[in-house]
Amino acid sequence: MSSDSTGSIERREAGIVRTAEQKVYQNTFVTVFNDDVRFPDGQSGHYVRVVEAEGRPGVAMLAVCGEQVALVRTYRYTLQCWEWGIPRGFGHDCDPARSARAELVEELGAHPEQLDLLTTMTPNSGILATSVSVFLAHYSDTPTAPLDLREVSAVRWLSWRQLLDEVAAGQITDGFTLAAVGIAVARGIVTPEH
Repeated sequence: MSSDSTGSIERREAGIVRTAEQKVYQNTFVTVFNDDVRFPDGQSGHYVRVVEAEGRPGVAMLAVCGEQVALVRTYRYTLQCWEWGIPRGFGHDCDPARSARAELVEELGAHPEQLDLLTTMTPNSGILATSVSVFLAHYSDTPTAPLDLREVSAVRWLSWRQLLDEVAAGQITDGFTLAAVGIAVARGIVTPEH
């Protein structure tokens, strides 16, 4: 065992070890594995692992213009409902910034003037073998003409205060949006007073 400067104790143990990779399904978007594994106690078993976009990093973008933030309305088939959230998408290639710019054009209709990496997150590390790069995208005007109308039905720009109020009221449920807003608050990009 070891402890850090905060007094937290970390147990050093072996993790779950993959002994054989078993691909059970693949399409354009995901590959599903049911791997043979050995658990830390020595027992054998299986672990499901989903790899998105051939392992390319996904992207999510907090698009801002002055004191406004963009949300897109997208039908989430898995939930069978419409959802407002920040623009996001699968990795187009191995460069997350290129993927972010392409997704912003598809979902908002314009390239950002500036793109800053906020963080890289793992959205569901219990089953998804993926990382998502979260960006802050700066615009000087508010584009609202998405190119991909099959995916995005509407774009709206709202003030930080409106966004924070919708988050607090439980009206925003998209995990990437909630994470990006939390990062923006933690970094001081937006303050609760907005």
